[in-house]
Amino acid sequence: MPGRTVPAYWLYGERLSDRFPDALHIEPIMARSSLHGWTIQPHLHHDLFQFFLVAQGGGRTRVDGRDHHLSPGSVLLLPPSTIHEFAFLDGTDGFVASAAATSLKRLFGSEPEAGALLGAAAVLHVPADGAEFVGLLALMRLAMSEFSANLPVREFALGAYADLIASWFVRAMRGVKAGAEPARDARAGLVRRFVERVETRFQQHDTLTDYARALGASAPHLSRSCRELLGHSAARVIQDRLMIEARRDLVYTAMTISQISFRLGFADPAYFSRFFAKRAGVSPSDYRAKT
Repeated sequence: MPGRTVPAYWLYGERLSDRFPDALHIEPIMARSSLHGWTIQPHLHHDLFQFFLVAQGGGRTRVDGRDHHLSPGSVLLLPPSTIHEFAFLDGTDGFVASAAATSLKRLFGSEPEAGALLGAAAVLHVPADGAEFVGLLALMRLAMSEFSANLPVREFALGAYADLIASWFVRAMRGVKAGAEPARDARAGLVRRFVERVETRFQQHDTLTDYARALGASAPHLSRSCRELLGHSAARVIQDRLMIEARRDLVYTAMTISQISFRLGFADPAYFSRFFAKRAGVSPSDYRAKT
């Protein structure tokens, strides 16, 4: 609903100062959602990657202003600063694993493209009786067991589980089988730096040539690298980032369409409306009215 202030938590309902000390925090979905009437209000986490697995039940979620249905087999990737909310069915269960970016530095250091692949929110659906789902469920159960115990080298083990869970999502986002090996070459670093630059400059509406020049590459090579590693073009990366911000503003602020347009760097609100409608299938005002 427009006009709300979206709070930031460390974990939902907990102050930012209540940061947990572990490399990985994991809990059943019902542990927190049942305490709040199975409804989790809009919020965000500044420094956390969160990984959800719905094992039973379902409901709906809204992620950065976009609605998604949840059912057994739904998995969610929520990178830092993603605005999200849930309306779970009573009795819904599964797991939510949370890890700070610093806990995943070993993964990001060895697989540079992992940061780019985990940098966009995603809601995926995998067969609840398939090998991928079963593997992730077993992994999260083991992580839960480790988290709940007080065994020697606990912190090291939790860090390892954080890497393993994040790796599952890296593979899922690349659209390959669980045992595939991610590509290791200069393209991965280029794509990572491009995604990072888009995050800081998307409101400037730099051209693809501008981005490529700043990164020391040609525009065709940059776009080809994005297609090979992310599955879509470099231009799509820029457009998707603008759409994320537009949906956030339409759902979570009271700004007018013109104000949103100018905040996002569009000189003409009419052009912004056409840009949004082409990608969302509805006008900005209709999108807001439905939320």
